[in-house]
Amino acid sequence: MSDDLILSNPDILGGTPCIAGTRLPVYAVAARFKAGESAASILDGYDDLTEEHVRAAVAYAETHPFIEDPDGRPWRSRPQRHAAE
Repeated sequence: MSDDLILSNPDILGGTPCIAGTRLPVYAVAARFKAGESAASILDGYDDLTEEHVRAAVAYAETHPFIEDPDGRPWRSRPQRHAAE
């Protein structure tokens, strides 16, 4: 997998890893594929997507599991909350 297929840029979707050149999150592509949708079906809706992109998204999602932040935004850091004394 080429490192230039998946990019994370804080100015694009808050840094969510995306397919390079798109605003398509890798986790969305990987989830569709893992749910049983074929690569061909996923590619059908995106002119700029290739099978290599789908494979890269699946590989990325497997090696970088999605961890959801409590407020639903995994890409943003939250300040530490301290318990009331």
